[in-house]
Amino acid sequence: MVLTYLFKNLTIFKSKANMENAFKLRQQLDSIITYVSPLLPLANCHMVEFFTHNHWENLLPSDLRQYLDNQELNDATDQFWKCAKGKQDDKNELTKWVLSCQCHCVSLNNDYCISRTQLQEKIKSWGGDIKPEVRIKEFMTSKKSYEVQTMSNLVASLFSASGSTHCVEAGGGKGHLPVALTLAYHLPSLTVDCDHRTITNAESRVKIIQKQWHAIAKKIKDGSEESISESINSDLHRFASAFITEDTDLAAILREKFPEHSDADIRLLLTGLHTCGNLGPSSLRILSSRAHVSAALTVPCCYHLLHEDTDHQLVDVFQRDRIPVASGRGFPMAEHLRGYNLGRNARMLAAQSIDRVVHYQQLPDKSLLYRAMLQVIIKTHLPDLPLSEGKLKGVGAKCKDFKEYFKTADGLLKLGLYDNLPDTYLMDLGKNMNCQWKKIVLFYLVRLCLAQVIENVILLDRLLYLYENGFEKVYLVKLFDPVLSPRCHGIVVVR
Repeated sequence: MVLTYLFKNLTIFKSKANMENAFKLRQQLDSIITYVSPLLPLANCHMVEFFTHNHWENLLPSDLRQYLDNQELNDATDQFWKCAKGKQDDKNELTKWVLSCQCHCVSLNNDYCISRTQLQEKIKSWGGDIKPEVRIKEFMTSKKSYEVQTMSNLVASLFSASGSTHCVEAGGGKGHLPVALTLAYHLPSLTVDCDHRTITNAESRVKIIQKQWHAIAKKIKDGSEESISESINSDLHRFASAFITEDTDLAAILREKFPEHSDADIRLLLTGLHTCGNLGPSSLRILSSRAHVSAALTVPCCYHLLHEDTDHQLVDVFQRDRIPVASGRGFPMAEHLRGYNLGRNARMLAAQSIDRVVHYQQLPDKSLLYRAMLQVIIKTHLPDLPLSEGKLKGVGAKCKDFKEYFKTADGLLKLGLYDNLPDTYLMDLGKNMNCQWKKIVLFYLVRLCLAQVIENVILLDRLLYLYENGFEKVYLVKLFDPVLSPRCHGIVVVR
């Protein structure tokens, strides 16, 4: 099947290397999809329905479930932490599950998934200069400062390697990244965002940063910080309000915002930190269809906001209304995966960070158990009641036990159940609380193992799309520490 596809589409590949990389990528994608497809019901379930839909019995592999049934919670979680960190030698059903999920995650392989250092070597080979890092100490969170410091010097280095004339940031919001690109690296940059109010506020904020630049920015050289003495050009960073789709003419928007460059030859470097939902696929489609886009370095996020062909069939578990979807298809992008769907909850799971959970050994909040128990009460006594989950956000953290949670939720949702149920009802419901908590925790951790597997399907699909469209310099780059920045992979492509 793969060979037939390649033969029919041979003309799109520019070289033997391009064809070989695409072939390897298809093989890896096919392997991951063969593994994860039978597990999509587990990935697409909703934890609220844990008890009402009997997820423990219906969704876990039977051998794994039987093993976990015979384990104490603390013993099982200790095994999980050790195995997830690569420190578990004991082969049991839980460790086999963790390792099998890890085997279907993309690792650095030198073909199309590379490290940040390897990207720098690629940029050098393309004729670019590696720029020094710059750290901005104010006006952004420590996480955002780290991401901007790490990414901006790569964008600036790629700028010279790709022969670009301007940077365009897709969905930039506050314009964190172009602040460094313009003030530290002197690159003309345009931030495009669909929210006009955000753009207006960002323009005012950037002016403040420009005034304080020399006090808040440090150049990193040989592992130490140095003050920046170079003067800045405060007119290099500009903003535009527009909703970006694959049909958006970014060059026209840029010429409007940089009228002094309207007659110049425009070559854009398209970037984004982070490109939410369909914005990521739209950016890559712009790149593939517009010759004036010379390169891209984007970091995707918010996979649940991607649009799949089956999304119009989904019904929200709380509102029972059709889920609104964005225009255009966000997944899959590659022709090879046309017709394949992951599901909205699976895409939402893909945005969760198993690296952070394992690093801090974070168990789920008790409110996860309370909400699932509340669902049992509601489905038993008010089976046709439509619910709005947003009203219960943060309630669990304020309640000392389930009784208090139920009373609070009953008032917020106007259920009228708390004062009308027998006093023994909650006592009977909570008799097996410890066992229920154990199952919720272990189910949560087991399901979380699929997060990176599903994320990798989404990311590799985008790489394959670029290969299918004839691009050769295409890489998935691990840019960030996944504990600090869970959406740690960037997609780099040079025309």
